[in-house]
Amino acid sequence: MTEPERLTIGIDVGGTSIRAAVVDGTGTIVDSVRAATPASAGALEDALEETVRYLSERNDVAAVGLAVAGFLAVDRRTVLFAPHLAWVDAPVAQRFTDRFAMPVVLEHDANAAAWAEYRFGAAAGAHTVVLVAL
Repeated sequence: MTEPERLTIGIDVGGTSIRAAVVDGTGTIVDSVRAATPASAGALEDALEETVRYLSERNDVAAVGLAVAGFLAVDRRTVLFAPHLAWVDAPVAQRFTDRFAMPVVLEHDANAAAWAEYRFGAAAGAHTVVLVAL
């Protein structure tokens, strides 16, 4: 399978909503879904699993990326604290790797947005990029 054909699921885990999209290697969105963010950690993890399962049944995906507004460990495997989510010192990447049976990576939501703009958006081809997230 060539790079543009590889599909991944990117999920923005926000305080009020979960927004998920299946994207190919060129950044093209091929499917998407949105749901409310549950208040408890268990319900949030179940909702994310349901989201991934739904999109995986409709698309052949190879990995999942979670963009989280909060503090992540240096290795980006653990959510240390997220002010609008119920995760505290939670090994989220490993939990979801086990649940989804595919690689899962975490990234701070603003960093994920900056990277997406650099790779596929307004900052494509730029040498220096600044993204301001409010």
